Amino acid sequence: MGDRDSSHTGIDLDVICIEELLDRDDGAPEKFQGSIRSDPKDYRVYLNGIIKRMQGREAFLTFSQQINNVNQILNMNYSSAGDIARVILNDLSLTAQVLKLVNSSFYRHFSNKGISTISEAMIILGTDEIRELAAGLKVFEMMKSRAGSRLLKDKMLRSLHRSGVAREIERETGVRSSDAFPISAMLYELGEYMVALLDPDTYIKVEVALEEGRLSKETAAKMVLGLSYFELGQMIALKFNFPRKIVQAMQPVTLTAGQTLKIAPKEEVRYLCAFVYELCNIPAPGNDAASLDAAGKLVDKYRGVLDFDAGQALALTCTAMDRVTRHAKILGVDPIFATPVTKASGIKNKEKLDIGINSAEEALDEGLSIHEIFTRLIDTMAQCFYFNQIIISIRKKETNTMEPRFIRGEKRPDGFSRAMGFKIEPASGIFNNAIERKIDIIVKDAKKEFSRRQIPSWYMEKIACTFPVMGFGIFPVFVDGKIVAMIYVDWDNKAPAPDRDTLAYIQRFRKLMIKAFTLHSK
Repeated sequence: MGDRDSSHTGIDLDVICIEELLDRDDGAPEKFQGSIRSDPKDYRVYLNGIIKRMQGREAFLTFSQQINNVNQILNMNYSSAGDIARVILNDLSLTAQVLKLVNSSFYRHFSNKGISTISEAMIILGTDEIRELAAGLKVFEMMKSRAGSRLLKDKMLRSLHRSGVAREIERETGVRSSDAFPISAMLYELGEYMVALLDPDTYIKVEVALEEGRLSKETAAKMVLGLSYFELGQMIALKFNFPRKIVQAMQPVTLTAGQTLKIAPKEEVRYLCAFVYELCNIPAPGNDAASLDAAGKLVDKYRGVLDFDAGQALALTCTAMDRVTRHAKILGVDPIFATPVTKASGIKNKEKLDIGINSAEEALDEGLSIHEIFTRLIDTMAQCFYFNQIIISIRKKETNTMEPRFIRGEKRPDGFSRAMGFKIEPASGIFNNAIERKIDIIVKDAKKEFSRRQIPSWYMEKIACTFPVMGFGIFPVFVDGKIVAMIYVDWDNKAPAPDRDTLAYIQRFRKLMIKAFTLHSK
């Protein structure tokens, strides 16, 4: 079963908004009588308080029953397929969700006719696969039922993302670590999640201590609660009788880059969970230099745990993000959060931006032509970003050149499209460097001497010195490792350089392009 994949995926969002912590979307906030008492010198004070609140009746559904339901499935390691099927079938909602997921596009290649029963799913996909899928869905449902605030929704999505990356690692390595890995990765922030949910006033105190004292999150938590979030999560898991292997895997590790690792087999999942946690915390991961640098440092730090390079590590997290987006409707969760947008963010209109992306996705689902799909994409980019010029270029096989095919810009100069075509060849300026190294490149100031030395002469002469270009971005598009297209954007000195949110959207556009190329190649 080591080569199976998973639908327990998510996307990584780095959004923490304390002001909205108590604002629930459903209009029915859970009421708790004050903050839980804590003593920095005695962790037991806070631990007992939060467990009492978990077992109490202040919340609309006690955690005890939900956690017992999760444990019932997790502890069925050596049970028969019939016993596991009966437990799943006793929960009609769980049965429906499992069948929806196994009939999604991700699993469809296992059965062309569709899967109609849990027993059939176990025969086709394997008993362990279905048991793990059910356990992950129960954890997800436990979090989803209470994710009324923006912060809690973010943590729910992070848990899905970590689980998805864990399954990607199992698929890539061909080694199944049992459900201890994906489920432990999913529950890695259990302590912090419980404080944010059950004791939001204290959570805010920790955040304030973190900001004012410039402390790490774990140090700030220990200063306020008497124990770190990780320690709290493990103790809660022990109290509610989670399997010992999962509790052990939730324990964080302390490593330094270049350290030689000799890990006992029973400790392997623990180190893998720590790696996944840090990987999923890389902001807006992509093929840009900043992401590659962060991922490079991380894989060096965990050298000996996994034999991945920076590009492979980033691919894992991006694939997991993409899967949770595709399964969002099935899981009943919206993976895209609204964020305050100003001109400094580089986004003119986020609402139109999301509508435009949905329109392109619909075009894909309807089987429309690449021309129609790319037209919708570039029109959306032109309407919603503060860029001067936007180009989608397509590689011409006959001449091995990158040819501009879709161009938008309010004041497009004469000869601009002709000037932007270039020969694809090794070691020939940053455009070809981006292709050769498979990275995104952002030049924030094309006038700087250092930048000018890296930019090919044809661009400086025909574009930068002729048109009002302050900076530009290059985003190559690959399918099966082969260059097929490129997104180019530029801006003048009146517009901001692309920030993290803008770059994240451009990566989404690129993923849609890749999907379009892939579908039409078939």
